[in-house]
Amino acid sequence: MASAIRGGLNTLSNALSWAWLDTVCQYRRSRIGPLWETLNVLVMLLGLSVVSSAIFGSSVSDIIAYVGVGIIVWSAISALVIEGGGVFVRNAGYLSNSTLGLGLYVGRTVFKIMITFGHHAIIYVLGLVFALVPLGWTSLLAIPGIILLFVNGFWVVMVLGFICARYRDVELIVRNLMQLAFFVTPVFWNYRQIASNRQFLVEYNVLFYFIEIIRNPLLGEVPPLTHYLTVLGVTVAGYGLAFLVYRRMRGQLAFCV
Repeated sequence: MASAIRGGLNTLSNALSWAWLDTVCQYRRSRIGPLWETLNVLVMLLGLSVVSSAIFGSSVSDIIAYVGVGIIVWSAISALVIEGGGVFVRNAGYLSNSTLGLGLYVGRTVFKIMITFGHHAIIYVLGLVFALVPLGWTSLLAIPGIILLFVNGFWVVMVLGFICARYRDVELIVRNLMQLAFFVTPVFWNYRQIASNRQFLVEYNVLFYFIEIIRNPLLGEVPPLTHYLTVLGVTVAGYGLAFLVYRRMRGQLAFCV
């Protein structure tokens, strides 16, 4: 048991090192590095804030914090899903010529997205500087929300990595579905403003709960307990699914990539 724990921690440590190296190498000749992605998120935030204010009749200053945090969290969710689909295909050379564990490739992807997410947090800091978002003890509740998000990222990347390696068209389908999910998930629109007979778009949307357990605390609100229970339920079910997929498809992976 102890050796398994040490092996898992060693795998996570190596995955984090690889993720950091990937980030450094990707932006080696860039002056601001991964902050280019943060700049893209900032431009998207400003554009969606203007569009949302025009549609829903709110002022930009009133909704920019709501939209901003939503975009930051969504960028991480979207990256986990989209990049997760190609995790094993991208590492086909290593899979065919080394005995490294699959957890290394999964962790490498999740940690790289986490590093980028950390850069995006600069946008939240700017919100604090310009007093667009509140700062209080409630904000600390965002930490368990972020942890839960990336803990779920491991099983998401694992499951999608296996399925998309076996069925290559699924990766393209997932990309298209994520584009649709962006519009039906309250990222840039306030779910409290929609009609009661349309609330099912929110209530049955799992992505909404992952966003809210991070966004609510950062905006000075305590998330409802039901949000955490839903996310924990998804976590348990997700790892159960990952276990089944791993057992069924592990032996076929080398032939798929």
